[in-house]
Amino acid sequence: MKKAWLFILLSLLVASCAKKEENGFVDICVDYSVNNEPLITDTLCYTNEAGNEFLVTEIQWFASKWELQDEQGRWIASDRIFYIDTNIPESQTLRMDSIPIGKYKKVRFTFGLDESDNLSGRFSDPPESNMFWPEQLGGGYHYMKLNGKFVNEAGQLVPLNIHLGRLHEEYNHFTVELPIDFSVTENTENQLHLTMIIDNWFRSPNLYDFNEYGSAIMQNQAAQNVLKQNGQDVFDICINGNNKTMEKDNRIAEGFKNIMKMAAPKPHFWTWESTKERMQKIQNSKFKI
Repeated sequence: MKKAWLFILLSLLVASCAKKEENGFVDICVDYSVNNEPLITDTLCYTNEAGNEFLVTEIQWFASKWELQDEQGRWIASDRIFYIDTNIPESQTLRMDSIPIGKYKKVRFTFGLDESDNLSGRFSDPPESNMFWPEQLGGGYHYMKLNGKFVNEAGQLVPLNIHLGRLHEEYNHFTVELPIDFSVTENTENQLHLTMIIDNWFRSPNLYDFNEYGSAIMQNQAAQNVLKQNGQDVFDICINGNNKTMEKDNRIAEGFKNIMKMAAPKPHFWTWESTKERMQKIQNSKFKI
């Protein structure tokens, strides 16, 4: 009987001394840039490395298999699949729950959906279900729809549909891995800011010419391969509030665009980007106003 009581007491002592694992959460805040400036949608104000003038109307994409690597090299996984849409502001914040308190040195995720996740019928409701990929091309879902327009060789403004996904037996998703110096603390807003650098899709290591690949690339594996390779340096990440300047400038740019739509007969001529450039030239000029 004494041995039994001794065993119970020792068990209680061990249980009371065991440290309870504390968890927090991490919010991934997504934004977009072109030429080191916040993305301005619906405005013909960009030119890529191939000399194509273009505009972006919307970006819709999936990011899955999120993981954080701690200081011991262990990967802490989150199984959530995130749908991200420039037309849905709340989708731009991705929350990873139940992340142990501590320091982390890397983050990684899958751009798109891998073989285990890219299953037809997985999503029954929009907007995710609207990302379906045709069964005759392999089924599953688009990894990304980057929609816009570009000026073709005939000088016409034509659709630009950068649609990435599976093409038959070719799975065109890829892994993004980025270094961080980041601490997760309890009862705190732990934020990482992820930027999609849109112009990098068309820059490196392959020059991507819209005239060469055309308006639609869903059945073009050569174009899919080029963009998959270029996607390796499309994403950048920073900690907490380091993107406040970009967020502020983005709000100014959007407000300026809306004003110009009402005030000017050709709103695409006056853009925040071109106006800032003119203002900078005036400031640098020897003729001061």
